[in-house]
Amino acid sequence: MADTLKADIAKELNITARRNDSFQLSLQVKDSGGNIDMDTLRGGTYPNYQAKMTIINPSNDRVLNIYSYYWRDVVPTNGSAVHPLNAQPTSSTEGHWSGTAADDINMGIFLLAQTTAGSTTQAATITVPHEYMDFQSGVYKYDLQIRKQTTGSATDDAAAEFTTWLFGNFTLNADITQS
Repeated sequence: MADTLKADIAKELNITARRNDSFQLSLQVKDSGGNIDMDTLRGGTYPNYQAKMTIINPSNDRVLNIYSYYWRDVVPTNGSAVHPLNAQPTSSTEGHWSGTAADDINMGIFLLAQTTAGSTTQAATITVPHEYMDFQSGVYKYDLQIRKQTTGSATDDAAAEFTTWLFGNFTLNADITQS
């Protein structure tokens, strides 16, 4: 008899959104003890939990990357391959959205809002403004990856854990009214 070990903890969640509409997803994340406090900083600066969500088309081309304000301990930076500045997606270039501030709901992925899982007033959020949701309607794939680092120096990926929490289809429905 064969035994099976499943090391993939990612949950499949299919998402449907509307083109040219603002997008927001709130989620509460729990560990086996029922809680994850994501409002913790390493060295007083870098969030222990950082995130990136990537949406790809059927040809596996990246369409839109959504980040927490810090990704791999880097803030959005001009010319950065790790964490580029905000840029709207076009038919020929991938988009990037991190938000406009490091510590509030203006982040693309705001994990710091969850200090107690199960609270009705706390949830991690993924927020994308309408102008970044202006890519061709259709069925895409996405995943949400978390980088957790509680020790070590800045940008030390060897001291970090990378885990995909969510994946699935990302369906973008057509929109009639344009803003």
